[in-house]
Amino acid sequence: MRMEVRIMALAVLCGCLCLGLTGASETERRLLQNLFHNYNLKVRPVASWEERVMVRVGMTLSQLVSLNAKNGEMTTNVFMNLLWTDYRLSWNPEEYDDIKVVRVPPRKVWRPDVYLINNNDGQFDVALYVNVLVYSNGVVTWLPPAIYRSSCAIEVAYFPFDWQNCSMVFASYTYDASEVDLQYFLDEDDKEIQEIVIDENAFTAQQEAREAGPRKPLFYVVNIIVPCILISVLAIFVFYLPPGAGEKMTLSISVLIALTVFMLLLANKVPETSLATPIIVNYVMFTMILVTFSVILSVVVLNLHHRSSNTHQMPMWVRKLQRYFDTDHYCLVLPPNLKAAIAGVTYMSEQLQKQDTDDTITGDWQYIALVVDRLFFWLFVVITGLGTLAMFLDASFNYTPDQPFP
Repeated sequence: MRMEVRIMALAVLCGCLCLGLTGASETERRLLQNLFHNYNLKVRPVASWEERVMVRVGMTLSQLVSLNAKNGEMTTNVFMNLLWTDYRLSWNPEEYDDIKVVRVPPRKVWRPDVYLINNNDGQFDVALYVNVLVYSNGVVTWLPPAIYRSSCAIEVAYFPFDWQNCSMVFASYTYDASEVDLQYFLDEDDKEIQEIVIDENAFTAQQEAREAGPRKPLFYVVNIIVPCILISVLAIFVFYLPPGAGEKMTLSISVLIALTVFMLLLANKVPETSLATPIIVNYVMFTMILVTFSVILSVVVLNLHHRSSNTHQMPMWVRKLQRYFDTDHYCLVLPPNLKAAIAGVTYMSEQLQKQDTDDTITGDWQYIALVVDRLFFWLFVVITGLGTLAMFLDASFNYTPDQPFP
């Protein structure tokens, strides 16, 4: 008996729930039928033709997918936020079981057809046509997701320590500024992260959303900048090799080839139409110029080192200048045989002896080559150090401003 009572009670409860759901569904169906009776989605929701439809346009950045500096293209994953008022879609909630919001397919209501103008792939529309939220006071909200590929003018002067200011221009294709009033939508924190540019006299109403962000330079620092600095150090130590070593030329040419490879790698990262030269390219060019001079100067040093009395006579001005060369000033450590030769040259010079032996003249040229080689070494240390500091310290001041928009 008790079991039968429980079964009957459960059946009555299920019946009540079904009736309630059926009643709610019927009420919503009746509401939608009344709302869209004689509704024309091709007509703007205004009482008179002179009025403008105020459309609030917002955008939530979900993900910055990529920024292709080579092609000047930014790919973003966003959620659009469009809000306007359609007085024809308002009702009294008390007459419809206190229903305050309904969900309607977007193709059944009037929409301001706001699209991305500066797209790069021909996809002007959103990615998914989600339902439109219609509230009892006539407010219509549409939150469709979209993946946009927009054009972006890349500023590469401080690459890879740069920051970019990219714009996404939205506009209505079929309505001008006298018919649709595009207004800015603040985010939840009421922080302005976008800028609206609306020309009242333009044919179409536009909204320009801008995004500024710094580049993460770690990849380029590890893979390009640090190797370039190390190659620059190798170019310096070309002059630390013995003056007569033929490996000086081998090392110089190898460094020059390595820098050429780095230049080719950077060429694939920089847009061909860029108006400025990146700072890292300037640094590689600066290093290549130094290495080129190191090759030329190494040839000069080798030529001086291998001179003898049979091939070249030492000019008198070089002999006089030799007296002022002090090995201690250049941190030179001379071989014992060369020290003896130099001592003999100095002694004979002081004694005003006019005749030099072949070995003495050869020692003179070797000494000159050694001093010139070490002079170039310290000169390259100073130039490379100052050039590196000047370029990369300049990049350290290129920080993202608090308000990058005018």
